[in-house]
Amino acid sequence: MKVRTKIKTDIRRQEAKRQRSAQRGRVWQRLSQSVSPYALLIWTGFYVSCLGLFLLGHETMPYRVGQRITQNITSRVDFQVENRDETEKRREEAREAAPNIYEPNPVPLETIRAELTHLLNLAKEANDNAEEFMTKAEAKHWSFEDPALAMKTLLEEYGNAEAGARKFESMIARVTDNLAAQRIVDQVIDELTRKRTPPNSILRRPGQPDVEVATTQLQTVKDSKIEQIIINAANQVVGEAYIPLALTDPVSALISRTLAKTTAGESHYTPLWKYDGGQTRKEMELAAQRQEPVVNRFQWGDVLVRAEPKTVLGNQNIELLLAENQHYLALQKTDTYLRREKLLQQIGWGVVFFVLTLGLVVYSVSYQPRVLRKPARTLALACLALLTIALSRLFRYPLNWPTELTVGLVVMAAAFLTIAYNQRFAFGVGGVLAAMVTVACQGTFGLFITHMTALGLTVFSLREVRTRSKIIAVGAVSALGTMIVCVCINLIDGQSPKYVLSHGLAAGGAALGAGFLVQGLLPTFEKIFGIATSMTLLEWCDASRPLLRRLAQEAPGTYSHSLILSQMVEEAAESIGARGLLARVGAIYHDIGKIQKPGYFVENQEARISRHDRLSPTMSLLVIVGHVKDGVELARAYGLPRILHQFILEHHGTTVVRYFHYLASEAAARNSKIKGKHDREVAESEFRYAGPKPGSKEAAILMICDGCEGAVRAINEPTPGRIESTVHQVVMERLTDGQFDDCDITMRELSLVEQSLVKSLCAVHHGRIKYPKKGADKEKALDPAPTTEDADTVRPSAAGQAAQEVAPQS
Repeated sequence: MKVRTKIKTDIRRQEAKRQRSAQRGRVWQRLSQSVSPYALLIWTGFYVSCLGLFLLGHETMPYRVGQRITQNITSRVDFQVENRDETEKRREEAREAAPNIYEPNPVPLETIRAELTHLLNLAKEANDNAEEFMTKAEAKHWSFEDPALAMKTLLEEYGNAEAGARKFESMIARVTDNLAAQRIVDQVIDELTRKRTPPNSILRRPGQPDVEVATTQLQTVKDSKIEQIIINAANQVVGEAYIPLALTDPVSALISRTLAKTTAGESHYTPLWKYDGGQTRKEMELAAQRQEPVVNRFQWGDVLVRAEPKTVLGNQNIELLLAENQHYLALQKTDTYLRREKLLQQIGWGVVFFVLTLGLVVYSVSYQPRVLRKPARTLALACLALLTIALSRLFRYPLNWPTELTVGLVVMAAAFLTIAYNQRFAFGVGGVLAAMVTVACQGTFGLFITHMTALGLTVFSLREVRTRSKIIAVGAVSALGTMIVCVCINLIDGQSPKYVLSHGLAAGGAALGAGFLVQGLLPTFEKIFGIATSMTLLEWCDASRPLLRRLAQEAPGTYSHSLILSQMVEEAAESIGARGLLARVGAIYHDIGKIQKPGYFVENQEARISRHDRLSPTMSLLVIVGHVKDGVELARAYGLPRILHQFILEHHGTTVVRYFHYLASEAAARNSKIKGKHDREVAESEFRYAGPKPGSKEAAILMICDGCEGAVRAINEPTPGRIESTVHQVVMERLTDGQFDDCDITMRELSLVEQSLVKSLCAVHHGRIKYPKKGADKEKALDPAPTTEDADTVRPSAAGQAAQEVAPQS
């Protein structure tokens, strides 16, 4: 028994192992069929690019001006930083202490020289005539107690041509030098320096060393005692210049009237030293530059910013934290421990980005496999995601903008994904993208919540874009919701009201601005990626479009059939939550290929004359099937949006053109009887449309509606019961034939589509009251009997039957 039990256990294990292996094989087969090798290469490049963007940028601080902190911020490294406030304070003190610069005023000295020279010339011209000398001297404001003695002294001392001239120049030089030594200075009028009082000043003469004197020893021309100061200075100069006694008082008076003049009752004083504002400012700047910067030194673990109940980070705190972060980053390049720590962080971020990228790929395989089957779509999606991450990284470094501005990037990506695909796919991909953006800009969990709020409001508000203001309205809704969530998160974190308001407005403004950008970029986005919004689809519904006008003129029956079908398809699509407008426009254009040969299709035939009567089944098949290819060519020629091409290609899928297959089979059977041998049976595969099968719910609904409308039209008396039975039969035929294998329509949705079609077809084929003719019996006339079309009362020819049979398929 034990052996038998063991054998059974081993058999079960082997069977379970075989089943798991088969399941893994099926999963791998599905992945290999859904994912193109080029798509894997694109996503690999996306991952490497994202990782490079993150690792190349520097680590930034998670602090902002106005942010309130809840714990102390300590130093991670020993560093020193300049105390700019203290340095600037000391430099300002140095500027205040810098001396004022004065330069000699040559005007009074030249005036005195000229007056003394003129006086000597008057003495020489008088020829010992004292009265003439006195008269001319008084005219020049000279005054002498004894003019004759003054003239004699001038001539004796300085009258000689050579020795006297040298002696005279020596005397003048002594006067001017002694006068220059006097410290009568100009008043400071420079706006920059007049309010300060430096302790020292500098008297600077060209070619001579600077003379630094105390500022208090200077006499300005605005001094209240300036007249007495000038008189004293003149007497001192004269006394030190060794001037002959007879000339002492006149020379002293000359100096006094040169420095102090009275005009129209007002006194004007001439300084011996002029204030040099330009040199003073240079001296101030040199004094500031000579001041060494004040440096604050910090060690590892020192508290940089202490957390207190009302601590809010200011500009000084941010500058200190920036300096610490820069020293830390610089030390990472040389310190072994920090380099190893950074390497481990980079490995961690690499794993995080790999998981997020893998999640993005898996989600796309699960809910939009066509994205990974087509490299162009994969590249578009990868570029959109990479651009969003790159811009978010740019916002953080080097621009260092508030991280709330990245909300606008998430909103733009979500809007484009919703327009291009659907809400579920946009929300899933947008969620992964929001996580990547949060990681890329080193945001907090609160930022991720803000991103998800903006994402959800954008995706689920943007179902269809039927008006130009729709995207702006969605952006406004997203902005309002995002701002409220951002404000609440910052309030929970205990931030200051100013910080909360500014960052909330930044998040809301970014979301609103993203709405305007999407509105402006939408036409370009549609052209590049082949996307058609509801607004574009509505434009293609216009009956004045050249292609629709041509369809109405050349194939009026097909045009009428397309209009009826468009209403049925829209209602059926909306009943299961699909894009009703897309299905409606697709139904309008699905049979445009019949424009090329309208007479070969039953809805365009007149008097039941069919051209198929003169063709073999194979030739008729080529004509019927060819309208799909002709339709695609017309769609490309008229610029029909690419999203509508699928309805032309897929509305028949790979169904069998049943009637002509039947005629071909009958002809083959007759030939076998005549020739006495049995030819091969005609395979259904030879009479199938080329496909492809419907790849979306909208295309599948169009296939069902097209088949049901033609089948119901062929019923003699389309009562509700017959219509319901016919619709169910058509749906089951398409289902069992595998026409819905490539789309994600469910059995429940097929049931809802059936109900919607039955309702629509019953409304189209409703009964009518037969009105009485003249002289007819009233009771018989009032009998409500449903009428039928002429096609029901007249038996159609073989060609007519063929056309009716083909109608559901064409």
